[in-house]
Amino acid sequence: MVDIVLKYEHAELVKDVPFEARWFIYFSIEKSFGENFAMLEEYLKVWNIENPNAKTYFSKAIEKGDKTYFAITIEFDYPTYLNDEIVDTLIEETKQDFATFFNQKIIELKLGPFF
Repeated sequence: MVDIVLKYEHAELVKDVPFEARWFIYFSIEKSFGENFAMLEEYLKVWNIENPNAKTYFSKAIEKGDKTYFAITIEFDYPTYLNDEIVDTLIEETKQDFATFFNQKIIELKLGPFF
């Protein structure tokens, strides 16, 4: 049995210019991947969600002590980011889809510290 607990940390809205906005979705896991970290990050870079309302993709991962953090970016164009229903739905879909993909990759790659 593989004990994988990817924790949703929070979502953060960033508006750089008036006609677009980005949400950053953050996850963490109470594990460090050590020498397998770079390989895991490369495999996660292929993850994205195709959606007519936004671009959603894996941004970055960092290890800090015994914890690993993951960032997802959702880029919305104006006026989509003003529609709370669309934004909330896509954030929820992103949380579920990324967690599923992450778990599949950990199992598929047999990455420590889980194996």
